[in-house]
Amino acid sequence: MIIQCPECLSRYRTRVLTSQHSPLQVKCPKCQHRFPVDPNETQVSSGGDKKNTILLVDDARFFRELMMDVLKERNAQLLTAETAAETWSILQQQTVDLLIVDINLPDKNGLDLIREIRLDDAFGTLRILSISGVYRKHDDAIAAIRAGADDFISKSFKPHELNERIDKLLAK
Repeated sequence: MIIQCPECLSRYRTRVLTSQHSPLQVKCPKCQHRFPVDPNETQVSSGGDKKNTILLVDDARFFRELMMDVLKERNAQLLTAETAAETWSILQQQTVDLLIVDINLPDKNGLDLIREIRLDDAFGTLRILSISGVYRKHDDAIAAIRAGADDFISKSFKPHELNERIDKLLAK
């Protein structure tokens, strides 16, 4: 069973809980918030039953596969693209809730792609998480936010950090 703290949005996997008392009170190990969990539900999430769509854009196949492994536990449809052109094609055909985009793409700078997306009113609710393997202190993060990204993370992230940032972006 996967449970999610409604306070800090941290997600945890636990064995199926059984109890005569329903709902159970759970204490989040991260923020210490207490919240109810119904053991009869298969998954508890603050996002309701809506299945989000996440588009991951990176030209490195290894990194896309790594990210898919990290994100596979999410209740989300996961899409991938290798280039800015492929990203635009997917965005025109499908509603995407979160775009995770690398700054360094082969056909266009990821920051330029973010700027172009932000200029198009059709993508006003699209959340963007910018990511880069070449992390130059705060410079990349500031540039990504100025370009229109909602958040930035380096590729040396820890899986729980990435999922926490995704949870916060999708909760907006």
